[in-house]
Amino acid sequence: MKKIVLLGDSLTAGWGLATNQNWSDKLIAAHPDIEFINCGVPGDTTAGMLSRFKQQVLDQAPDAVVLFGGLNDLNWGTDISVVASNLNAMIAQSQHHGIQPILIVTSAIDPVGSLPMFGNRKDTVETIRSAVQQLSQKHAEKLKAMYSSGENGLEVVDICQTFEQYACEKNYASLYQADGIHLSPLGAQLIYNALDEINW
Repeated sequence: MKKIVLLGDSLTAGWGLATNQNWSDKLIAAHPDIEFINCGVPGDTTAGMLSRFKQQVLDQAPDAVVLFGGLNDLNWGTDISVVASNLNAMIAQSQHHGIQPILIVTSAIDPVGSLPMFGNRKDTVETIRSAVQQLSQKHAEKLKAMYSSGENGLEVVDICQTFEQYACEKNYASLYQADGIHLSPLGAQLIYNALDEINW
């Protein structure tokens, strides 16, 4: 049976969602022939993900690892170069050990300014949005070109672009819970839809 580790923060753990509402639960239900191991830790950063990478990823010897992190880093003012370096390290270790790395480019917090709780934080929201866009460009373009497209090449799933496209057409706030950070069932569904296009 193929084994895939899901490494990330609360957006991977499914914070605030009922059982079977998170994107990871949907993957498990849709692919009973694959063992998905959810290693999402609420509040974690890419540095935290990297620190537990050996134990939760390498020691499991999975076929692939889904990396979904960076929003907490950006929220707390971590320089984008540090986030990129941590993700690069995990991608490189994955490939070195024959593990397929799949990078989810993190979604921004309310990039279109539609959530009222961020009304007095417009500058912060724009800063986060800019940082996320840099992350998206760096990893969806530079890293994709840097790593081979072979068996263990990098695969990029750009959730930031998916969410912003949805926001332009419908209500962005519906993608998140009341805190404007954690995914709603609809937001989780969009991530599942994007991931399910992968040839698992």
